[in-house]
Amino acid sequence: MELIFAGYLLVTDMDGTLLDKGKEISRENQEAIERFVRLGGRFTVATGRIVGPAGHFVRQLPVNAPAILYNGAMIYDYGRAEPLHQTTLPKAGAEALRDVLEAFPGIGAEVYVQGEPYPYTIRDNAMTARHRSIEQFPLQAAREVTDIPANWLKILFAWEPAELDTASESMVELTRHAGIEWVRSDDRYFEMLPQGATKGDALELLLGLAGVKPGKCIAMGDHLNDLEMIRRAGIGVAVGNAHPLLLEAADHVCKPHTEHAVADVIDWLEQRIRAEQP
Repeated sequence: MELIFAGYLLVTDMDGTLLDKGKEISRENQEAIERFVRLGGRFTVATGRIVGPAGHFVRQLPVNAPAILYNGAMIYDYGRAEPLHQTTLPKAGAEALRDVLEAFPGIGAEVYVQGEPYPYTIRDNAMTARHRSIEQFPLQAAREVTDIPANWLKILFAWEPAELDTASESMVELTRHAGIEWVRSDDRYFEMLPQGATKGDALELLLGLAGVKPGKCIAMGDHLNDLEMIRRAGIGVAVGNAHPLLLEAADHVCKPHTEHAVADVIDWLEQRIRAEQP
């Protein structure tokens, strides 16, 4: 058997990239990933999801490299059931959370704590309720910021897209001295992360942990939280439904996530490898 994908690592975002509109893995994507791994490739996911909800999909796939979770705040080895790397928000993150909640009374917020299976909802709204329904985790409410245990991995702010479009610039300015990063992971979500904890930062760490050459890494995504990842990968791929900035930055644009994007990329990669063979 020719191991044509030996040495390659394929890293894909989940929502809007690997998953279809129904938040499922298509048969075409599943079979292509299985073939990719069978022919020597290494495969994993990079997502804003946490260990449990991401694990639901990881268990369906031949994932053979550590996963990037919490939008880059954690690298997790599902085979060993343990984090290999994680970064937490500085203490100033709590004050930044208070400032945002005070400035924007309608915004919802979830705090993700190291070692906790579910986030703490410090303020609930229609978008945080929607997020819980999608991720299938229970409401774990906190009345005060001081009720939330220490070691926060990230904070997810959720609101209607138009409201978040209006508020996001002010949120960044309001918290600019807190030593944090902001990423827009969805039209409805704006996430506060530890400084240096983007998917792009985590990808560079992952390449070292996995012993993969940067030029042999393919990273796929659709939204702004994937931008640094596709910039830093040897081959950055934007799905056809991606944000315009990703389409501009990508080395390759594949089919949209509704048309088995991962299978499309694996087919394209195989053709590219074969074309380069003597």
